[in-house]
Amino acid sequence: MAERLRLGDLEVRYRIEGRPDAPWLTLCHPLACDLSLWDAQMAALTPHFQVLRYDLRGHGGSSAPPGPYSFPLLVDDLLGLLDALGIARSHFVGLSLGGMIGQYFALTAPERLGRLVLASTTSALGPEVEPLWRKRIARAREGGMATQVESFLERWFTAPYRLDHPALMASIAGLICATPVEGYAACAALIPTLDITARLGAIRAPTLVLAGELDSSTPPAMAELITLSIPGARQDVIPDAAHLCNVEQSERFNDLLLEFLEPQSH
Repeated sequence: MAERLRLGDLEVRYRIEGRPDAPWLTLCHPLACDLSLWDAQMAALTPHFQVLRYDLRGHGGSSAPPGPYSFPLLVDDLLGLLDALGIARSHFVGLSLGGMIGQYFALTAPERLGRLVLASTTSALGPEVEPLWRKRIARAREGGMATQVESFLERWFTAPYRLDHPALMASIAGLICATPVEGYAACAALIPTLDITARLGAIRAPTLVLAGELDSSTPPAMAELITLSIPGARQDVIPDAAHLCNVEQSERFNDLLLEFLEPQSH
């Protein structure tokens, strides 16, 4: 069952599942989603870890204080949550926006991080994407989050998968629509500002970088740049998957996570 706690101006919704005596593993979701985005991972992870998942500032059951937000602020939210729960050190899996936060987390508080998994993410998009994101934010402010559903689902899943899973598409559309416009706008505005590639060489955590083979938003070439920039990082490309590879190819995604996070058991 999800719980809530207050961190300064923010109320955070979180959920803890798994083995109380096991290492901690924190899961951080993408833009316009919430902690339920990890449902397909829980059966695989909870026998091995004490799993913390939470809703980002401005998302799901967490509150949406007015923007602007920053990546350091989102990392402060994470560290505040870990502190409040008495978690000294955790593995971390972040997907898309969650992976951007993961890179900052690894640089900000390396002593708090075990192993790092960065999925469907990038270390820099470049200023050329700023007008695109500005337009998306404007549409959301004018017409609500329903204006984002069609384009997000097209980027997040391959066409055959969308056609074969209408109920799941409706559920994910519900997550998008339930995202507070203010939270979406403040987090979306961060994405074009991301430019952290030159700092990644300082990351010392063992790192796995995952990409969906058919992901147009953060294609495998972006994952490769992260992999080459972080000392000792390894990369896997998940076939027949677009952006939300943890959903579209959950079995493969879960296998890769466990193989990396629990190498002694594989």
